[in-house]
Amino acid sequence: MRVLSVLWIISLFISTAAIAQEVDSEDAVVKINDKVIKEKEVAAETSKRLAAQAQQMPPGMEINDWMRNQIRKSVVDMMVEQVLVEQKLSEKKIKIEDEAVTKEIEQIAANQNLKMEDVPAEIARFGMTMDDLKSQVRMRMQIETLIDNEMKDKDVKEDEIKTFYEENPQYFERPEQVRAAHVLIMTQGKNDEEKAAAQTKIQEVLQKAKAGADFATLAKEYSEDPGSKDNGGEYTFPRGQMVPEFEQAAFSLEDGQVSDIVETQYGYHVIKKLAHLEAKKQTLDEVKDQIKDHLTRQKRSRFWENYVETMREEADIEFSQAEQKRREQADQPPVIPQQAVPQG
Repeated sequence: MRVLSVLWIISLFISTAAIAQEVDSEDAVVKINDKVIKEKEVAAETSKRLAAQAQQMPPGMEINDWMRNQIRKSVVDMMVEQVLVEQKLSEKKIKIEDEAVTKEIEQIAANQNLKMEDVPAEIARFGMTMDDLKSQVRMRMQIETLIDNEMKDKDVKEDEIKTFYEENPQYFERPEQVRAAHVLIMTQGKNDEEKAAAQTKIQEVLQKAKAGADFATLAKEYSEDPGSKDNGGEYTFPRGQMVPEFEQAAFSLEDGQVSDIVETQYGYHVIKKLAHLEAKKQTLDEVKDQIKDHLTRQKRSRFWENYVETMREEADIEFSQAEQKRREQADQPPVIPQQAVPQG
């Protein structure tokens, strides 16, 4: 039984469905209307995805041919959809000017608390260049414009909002929360001398806060928390979201009260409690705009899925014989043999 089990594991990861012939990089994989996708394009993207998949697999396991065909099929489907979208955008004459793309990227950077000059290094961590980013942003903006032009029923009605609110009460139960602001002086990764300097700095902040200085101004000037300093150091949070020392201090303060120095794994904090928010169910009026935004995104997403499916149905899509064989193999997962049951 053990031998059979080992043999099955070995056989599962041995290539069983490889296409033997050599493949020319210029061979056509699929033709979409008048556009041909070649082997070199598919192979390059498939290789990247296979490498990423291999890094996630447990030691000793390898990608078998079925998995390889599955990944290749998803790559080809993605490329087919991209061509269909590009053809539709060309047909509808939808273009986005470079200036609009740049403005959108600037807004994305601002939302991430990034300066534009920092964006290239940030996206490089994901293997992207600025040209890649501009291309993706342009495509997204074009698709949004296409949806706006083609989607007839865009509006979310009042009764839809009310129905969602009534049928999903779990989304609108707000737990007990605290609205608080803080100034953080980091100590993480610092030596003793640097920590002593950080303590001197937080004591200065504490003295100014206790003397009645505007706390938001102190946060903007002193805080080293990039996630909150530009917002006056402010957070609103329930129990269980912050590190214990920070949470305990914030919840124990009175509204308007400033804490003493609080030390956490990140460094030294001075916290000001702005308000205590009791647990409650949010009213329909309070969440109406959020529900509308959610239902609008949901409606647009469904429209786009159906729109892409219609494009596929109306298009002339022709796979090569070799690619059609791979796709059939991808649709047939390998049969896992039953282990033999030992006799008496």
